[in-house]
This record gives sequence, structure tokens and C-alpha cells, in this order.
Amino acid sequence: MEGRYERIILVRFGELWLKSKNRGTYIKKLVSNIREQLGSEKYSLELEHDRIIIRPGKDANIEPIKSGLDRVFGISGYQVSYVTKPQLEEMLKLARSLASRYDKKTIFKINAHRSYKQLPFDSAELYEKASGMLRRMGYSMAPRGYDKELVLNATEDSGYVSIEKVKGLGGLPVGSGGKAVILLSGGIDSPVAAWYAMKRGMEPIYVHVHGFSSNEEASNSKLKEIVALLASYHQHYKIYYVPSHIFQVGAIRTGRYELIMMKVFMLLLAERIAVNQKCSVVFTGESLGQVASQTPENLAAEEHMVRIPVLRPLIGFDKEEIISVARRIGTYSYSILPYKDVCSINARNPKIKADARIVADISKEIKIKSIVSRSLKLSSSFST
Repeated sequence: MEGRYERIILVRFGELWLKSKNRGTYIKKLVSNIREQLGSEKYSLELEHDRIIIRPGKDANIEPIKSGLDRVFGISGYQVSYVTKPQLEEMLKLARSLASRYDKKTIFKINAHRSYKQLPFDSAELYEKASGMLRRMGYSMAPRGYDKELVLNATEDSGYVSIEKVKGLGGLPVGSGGKAVILLSGGIDSPVAAWYAMKRGMEPIYVHVHGFSSNEEASNSKLKEIVALLASYHQHYKIYYVPSHIFQVGAIRTGRYELIMMKVFMLLLAERIAVNQKCSVVFTGESLGQVASQTPENLAAEEHMVRIPVLRPLIGFDKEEIISVARRIGTYSYSILPYKDVCSINARNPKIKADARIVADISKEIKIKSIVSRSLKLSSSFST
């Protein structure tokens, strides 16, 4: 029966509705990101008040469209809906057909709303009629702990009926917050931090400090796979590959401060690139207390010389929580592949309560700013 009705996707953008005067800019960016994500799929897109309507082309496969929407930040959720006339009996007939696909053990929640006040029924009547229909069909209903949500929405021109409701990634459209430098290692944490940076609207500029003999070798390592997976959420990015050997030679005399000075080096690199690329912030994958360099004192000392804000979205996560997100977003399987990460320096008895004044003195002694400049000259970058 559903074949008689037009099938559409109603996309909602939740948090963007709170943006007041800037809402239009955010929604415009979201629409642009949806179009890029869906690529050559056959569909039309239109904006209707508090939602976006996507109409798949005739005979179009809807699954690739849904898969694309699943990877767009800024979407709070979407519904695959069927369109009928805004008439009570017509909407209930369609709802009955959709509900009949499911086992009688299925527990439903009903979400009924009449948007257009001039219709000869209200939201309460729509709800009561739909719940009565489901009871007669043998289904149970509950406001919580339900299996499926039956959504009925009556507007001036159309009635929308859906049972397939999908939660989106939420957040803000990538690029709506500008650009951010993201320190990206070969480990588990920083790809997750990059994902969260994109979720808050930041377009990524990745910086990877490596210990390979060439930038080309680094770019062909597992970093290539990690970046490609992150790019499946937003295809525009830039990545810098920066060799670590100049720092490692200069840091031989830093002793217990070696790990801390490596982070200082990376943050100063990130700051220099951020200024060049007009980025407003730097993101790292650090979590408070996870390793010796991530104590409160060390984090403060490491960024003491940096003038740009350093954001750490994983600061309160434990390792299991980070791994859980990494598995969900798809980076985990690549992050655990063997890799010699420069962040895994085995410093003997590393300092856990660094003194910012000593960090500043060591920085002058090893000429850290010169090390940053020389390393950047040997770097290479790639953008999409």
C-alpha cells in the first residue's frame, strides 16, 4: 500500500534552532554539507520552517541517502515518512499499513501533531484515533521503553506518517565555527577528539608529528586510513606532516622534562600553523591524568607559552569511554594497528608536576622556537 504514497525524508536540526539571529547562516551551512555528503544521489531538497525535506528521485535507492545523513553533524534526527492528504482517516489508513509490518510484541509510542489549526481535528483527536487503532490491531503502547515511534504530523497541505525515526549526530554543521588545528597522533584518543571538534562545527586542519624517515612514508602509514575515515564525516580538511627528528636531537638534555617538552613543541607547531591558516583554536586528545604528561600541572606548563586557546574535548573521559566512541565512529580498528608514535617517548621517571618557569628556561636553552621553524620548513601538507 505504501507504494501509492510519496516517500520523503524529514530532517530536523535541533540545536540550530537556538541560534536566533544567526540561525539562517547555520542552516545554510548544514544544507551545503548535506549536499556534499549526498554527492550524486538523486534527490531534491527544500527548506520548510523547522526542518529540511529531502525527496528521493523516482526509483532512487534511499539507503545511500540515509547513510549519508548519518554522517552529517548538525542533524538532530530524521524520519523516513510517507505523504498523504491532511485528512484524519487517510493518515490513519496509512499508519495502519505501516504498523502492520511489525510483530504484535512491538511496543509503540505515538507522536501526533496537527500543525495547521484550521483542520477539522486537533492533535489530541489525532492521538486518540491512532492509539485506538493500534490497540484494535493488538499492539501495546508506552511513553518510555518503546520499540517504535509512530509519528503523525498534519500540516496545511500534507499529512506525514512515519515509523522509521533515526537519531542524528547532533552538534553543529562542520565549518560553521571556522577552522581548528587538531594535533593528530596514531593512537586512539586524538581521532576521537577530532570527531568531537567537527561535531562542534570546526573544519579540521590536522597536524601529525612523526618519526618516519620522510613525510611521504608518514602519509602512507595508517594515518592515511584514519584521516580518510574522519573525512567520511566531512570531506574538506588539510593535514601537515611534520618530522620530529630536529626536536629529538635538541631535546636530548631535557631529562625528566622530555615528554613535556615534546608537547610544548607540538603546541607551538600547532599555534604557528593556526596563525598561518587563520584558525581560532587548537584541539588535542588529552585526558586528565591518563599518562604522565597529562597531570593538571603538566597540562598548564605545556601550554604556558601558547597564546591560542587549547581545547581538550576528552579531558574528563576515561580510556574505556574513549575506546567506546572510537569503536562507534570507526577509528578504533586503525588506531590499534602497530605504529611508532612520537608521543610514546619512554622518558625515565618523567616529571608529573612540571614548573612552568623551568619549561620556559628549557625552551630557551634548546631554542624551541628555532626547532619549530626548522621543522616546519621540512613539513609537507595535503588538502582536499
